[in-house]
This record gives sequence, C-alpha cells and structure tokens, in this order.
Amino acid sequence: MNIINKCLLGAVLLYIQPATTMADNNHGYFCGVNNETIRLKVGQIALSFTLDLGKQTVKSQHRRTIIPIIRTDDNSHSVELAPVVVSGRTRALKDRRSGNSYAPTDKPYITLEGNKTRFVEYKANIDRQPWMDKARLILREEVVGCACGGLLDNEQTVGDLLYAPQLALSTEMKCPKEYDIRTKSCDAFLIYPVNKTILLPNRYGNRQELNKIDSVLTAVENNPVYVINRIDIAGYASPEGTLNHNKWLAEGRAQALKSYVSKRYSFANSLLTVTPRGENWDGLKEILSKMEIPYKSSIMEVIKRENDLDKREESIKSIGSGEPYRILLTTVYPMLRKNIFRVEYYSRERTPEEARKMVETHPEELNVYEFYTVADTFYGNDKAQRDRTLMVAADSHPTHSIANLNAAIIALQRNDTAKAEKYLLHTANEPFTWNTRACLLWKEGKEEEAVVWWKKAAEANDPKAAMNLEEVRKRNSDI
Repeated sequence: MNIINKCLLGAVLLYIQPATTMADNNHGYFCGVNNETIRLKVGQIALSFTLDLGKQTVKSQHRRTIIPIIRTDDNSHSVELAPVVVSGRTRALKDRRSGNSYAPTDKPYITLEGNKTRFVEYKANIDRQPWMDKARLILREEVVGCACGGLLDNEQTVGDLLYAPQLALSTEMKCPKEYDIRTKSCDAFLIYPVNKTILLPNRYGNRQELNKIDSVLTAVENNPVYVINRIDIAGYASPEGTLNHNKWLAEGRAQALKSYVSKRYSFANSLLTVTPRGENWDGLKEILSKMEIPYKSSIMEVIKRENDLDKREESIKSIGSGEPYRILLTTVYPMLRKNIFRVEYYSRERTPEEARKMVETHPEELNVYEFYTVADTFYGNDKAQRDRTLMVAADSHPTHSIANLNAAIIALQRNDTAKAEKYLLHTANEPFTWNTRACLLWKEGKEEEAVVWWKKAAEANDPKAAMNLEEVRKRNSDI
C-alpha cells in the first residue's frame, strides 16, 4: 500500500491520502487527527483530539477499527487506548446474526454503524508513566472485509505524545570593558624587639621573611604589562597582654613594614595602606582545630563563650593550672604574630592580535573582555572557534559571572548539561542567570525546579523566561 503522510504542524493536523495509483489493498479510507491537545494534569496525561474518518466512513461490508497507541520509538513500552469501531451496514448485520463481537477489546471507545458519522471527539486520561515523556501517539487502522479477512493493517504517527517545549536560551551577555583585579600575597612572620615596633631587617631571621615580600613585589613590578593598584599590609598580634597594647603593637609593626617597603621600592605613599587587625584570635582557632593540646575543648569553649578579649585571655590562663597556656605561648603564639602582605594589580590591555595569540599560550594573563574582543574581531563567521574562545575565557576566570554564564549557554546549545552545570556553579546566582539555570534543570528532567526558576526570572522581567513559561504551559496545564 502506498500512503502519503502529511503533517500540518501549525494546526497539529495529520492526514493520510491515498496514492494516485491505489494498490488492491488500499480501500481509499482517510484517517486524520485535528485539534490535538495533550497536557499533563495532576499526574495524568489528558488527551483530546478530533478523529476524522473521511468522507466515506466505512463501506457496507467492512469493519474499520482505529486504535490510538502510546509507544516509545524502540517499542520497549506501549499502551493501547480504547478503539473507535465503525461497521458498515452489511457487516453489522452479519455480526449480529453470527453473534460476533469486536475481537480486540470488549470496551471500544465508541461503536458506529453505517456511513453517517465522520468526526469523533476522542478524550482520554491516562496515568502518566516516566517512559511516556518520550513516547509518540500512533493510530493503528485495521479493516476487516465480509469474509473476516484482514484488508488493511496500517499505522501512522501523529507526533510526540507530549509537547516538547521550544526553549529560548538567554542571549549572550555583553562583557564590559573592565580590568580584572589580580592579587598576590604572602604571610610574613617578622620578629620585633619585645614591646617595640622597630623593624630590624637583618636580625631574628627577618631577612628570610622579607624575601617573601620582595618575591611577591618583583613578580608584579618586573612584568611590563602589570600595573600595581594597591598594596595592603595587615598586622596581627598574639593575644598575650592587654587588648589595647596588642592593637598598638599590631598597627605599629604594620606601619614599620610599610616604611620599609616604601623606602625600598619608592612607591607612592597613596599605594600603600595599613590595616591593623589586632589580636589574632581567628588564627588561634584555626591552629587549635588542627592540633592536639591538653584541655583543648575547654580552651575552644572559652573562645566561643567570652566576648571580652582581656577576660578571655585570663580565663585561658587559668585552665589546667596554666599548662595549656604555657604551651600556647611557646608553640602557637609566635605563629599569630604576623603581617599579611597583599598586592592588587591589573594587566594592561593588549592589541587584538597579541590577545589572540595569548588565548592559546597564556589565557590566564588576559582580561575577560579581551577574549570577547578576540572573538568579535577574528571569529565573527566561525561559531565553533568563537564559542571555544568564550569557553576558554570562563575557564581562565572562574569567578567572572558573565563569562561563565555565556559558557553555560554555549554548553546548553550543545546539550552538554554537565559543562553547563559546572559553569553556572561559578556564577553568583544573579537574576540574569536564572533563565539559563531553569533551562538546564529542564534538560536534566527536573521540571518542577525549572518552573520555579522561570517564574523567578519572569518576575525579574526576563522576557526569555516568560516565553519559556508559555512554552511549558503547552505541555502542562498545572503550571
């Protein structure tokens, strides 16, 4: 049998026409579906369509049976719905005389007799099964002749059972021209004379600690493309003694280090800032968490409970007859007296050609916007290379939300949900990421979570999210 299937997607109309030259077993029957509506509703699939049986519904000696079937492409799962049975007048009389009933099922959706009714409004509610999400709606048509022989057994695919929403991914965000602030830092454990703020570079092993600072500074200062933006020196004291005295020591010793750096490198005074941190209780808690010491839990409890820092120290002194405190003084407190030296700097802009080469050789040295300059300048007509460049930008700058969002969009275009998730984890969950997050969740099968994020994004005036909500409502009437 030669049958031509035509799908009119706009009206969701599928019909079959006989070929110009009909084979003997093609009896000229028409079977089509109009006004198809399939929605998810409270755990069920609500199916509704108009079955068009054609101008000639049935020939007098024939019985037509149209069976809606839900089936996966690999035929691993299927379910037959109640059939529509149409018997010709002669066929119906013969069945009544012989006592024959409809063989496939005792419960047809409707039984028609004669060539009278062309359109059948078909409605059914089916309990949703997971496999149905990727199933198709199929019509099987069987025609039996007057001698009970099979004259026609044909199937046609109406389409996907459930509407597949056409998701709108977010448009690539523009990357602003900003210099990426970079940092290098080190901890310097400098030793000062007792209760003094005089820095002696060549005493107490201080030269080794100052060499750490020199190493950080020269790495930045000797690179011609780096510009120092700020140098911050934080000072910490150990907790023995009074709080006010320790604050004075922490600030004074940080100022002494500032003077040393300023003289050695001739930096403008405005570049250097001092941040006195006072007593280094956070450092003490961190060290205690990693070491064993008598009465450790009692010390930690005092630190947690007592907010007055002078009283806190006195309480620690009294624990265990002072034994734990003596251990702290000799083994832990020296590590709490330190300066944190931190350099903020940025990288100067390169020419597009220089930046293009560095994408391959030293991508970590480029500012994020320079990747976009390269992509726009050289790869406007090469989407694969353009996408690769933008993904390298995200890989090189894992804290840059715009770069990682755009990389996630590219990954979703490729249906690579694992990479999309990785990039979205590197954003700060800003509203402009919500639509993309929802698209990822939908592709992962987390439909309810996806809808939550689309609603949030739509409320934040994201037009793509609003479009996607309308799309998923075509599939699920509960949304």
